[in-house]
Amino acid sequence: MTLIPDPNRIIQTIAKLGTKKATKYAFIGAGYTLLVGGPIYYVLTSVKSHAKTKEQNNASANKQKEIECISECKMQEEGQTHDHRMEENEQVHEHHMEEIEAKKNADIEILVKRAELRKERDVAKANQPLVDLHLNSIPESYHEAVKNGTVHVSRERTLGFSWLREGYDTGLVGPTDCGKSVFVMQVAMALARGRCDVNLSSEWHDIPPMPVVMFSLEQSNHEIREYYGSVIDNLSTLKLYAGSRITPAHIITVIKEEMEKAGDSGVVAIIDNYTKLEERAGVKAMRQFCADLDCLRQQGLEKGSPLTPLKVYHAKSDWKLSSPLTPASVRGDKKNVCFTNNFLYLTYCKQGSDKRVLGFMKLKHGNKEAVSILEFAGTKIDQFRYVGKGGSNDLGEPTEPSEESGDNKVGPGRKSKYSLEEVMGFYNKVQAKECTYKDIERNYGISRSAIRKRVYRARIAHDVHG
Repeated sequence: MTLIPDPNRIIQTIAKLGTKKATKYAFIGAGYTLLVGGPIYYVLTSVKSHAKTKEQNNASANKQKEIECISECKMQEEGQTHDHRMEENEQVHEHHMEEIEAKKNADIEILVKRAELRKERDVAKANQPLVDLHLNSIPESYHEAVKNGTVHVSRERTLGFSWLREGYDTGLVGPTDCGKSVFVMQVAMALARGRCDVNLSSEWHDIPPMPVVMFSLEQSNHEIREYYGSVIDNLSTLKLYAGSRITPAHIITVIKEEMEKAGDSGVVAIIDNYTKLEERAGVKAMRQFCADLDCLRQQGLEKGSPLTPLKVYHAKSDWKLSSPLTPASVRGDKKNVCFTNNFLYLTYCKQGSDKRVLGFMKLKHGNKEAVSILEFAGTKIDQFRYVGKGGSNDLGEPTEPSEESGDNKVGPGRKSKYSLEEVMGFYNKVQAKECTYKDIERNYGISRSAIRKRVYRARIAHDVHG
């Protein structure tokens, strides 16, 4: 309790005692007050300070407990999250191990099946009868064959033309648009008739009409009908397959059927052209096709029903007209080209634009240097005729001007439905991206290859004649 002095009593006391005594007692009272009140004040202040410090300490302790509680909760949450993650990882690991185990079991099953199949094959081989396991199984030598009379006179024959040998794989290669299709169609008709109405060589070896099957990938049935008409309608020995749907498997199937029907007379199979077939089917498929075709050829020779393939090839675009053709000039896979035994070439001739050079690149038997000059015969349908012997110096661009300058043909070659100006208009539209080749073919009936050939031919004519 705070003591507040009464002012009236102080004044009355000063009046009774006087000024000096009042002052003396005042100093004594002040000293007493300090002596007694100082410790009391100190005690009170200390108690108050201690209480405040205790309160602050309590607050700090509470804060620390709160922090510790929050930290503990957070650690518990992290622990739960970690446990959950570890559980998930364990499940994933178990699933992965199950997959590995399943794959391992599957591989083991495959190995077991392979082992079983191998055992079955070994047992089957072991149970096979022992055939020819004696001295007579040794291949017969040449001298023994002569002595035993088992060597027969070769029955190899020439099929009409000196360069076409029965039972041999023959190839014809040449640059674009030089008349390869015209040439092989003329060959096909001559073989199917058993005679050559327009001579293609200096001599013709007589043969009876024989079965010929021709696969034309660059022409349609409609085009063949338009170009050749009734000339081939009555040729029952000539079978034509045309269009873009021809496949290697289709060719093999047809040839097998024709060989079974033909018997001893054999079959000539013409593929026009092989390069186009390889572009469509692919190199891998064509390797199998060549192997199958060669197998049929070998079987035909053994059975006495020979198969004579005649394949048409394109020359490489970088081949120069003045250079002699070689097998390296053929466009396509070299492994497939190697199946061909005999190689001919048909190319442009320096003597004139209507003349061609026919020669040998490679020939299994006979003269490899035989070269002849052909020219368009001017017949109702496009055909060549033999002019005379030639040489490698006849190869090259024509030196004589042609009667046509790349426009609509009125002489040799196929008749075009559209003029050169119209074809150039189609070409320029495609180059300007106004339309595509498919649009042109759909609307006008002229293919991309036909347009490009006409343009190429026109450019060659322009370069030659200035």
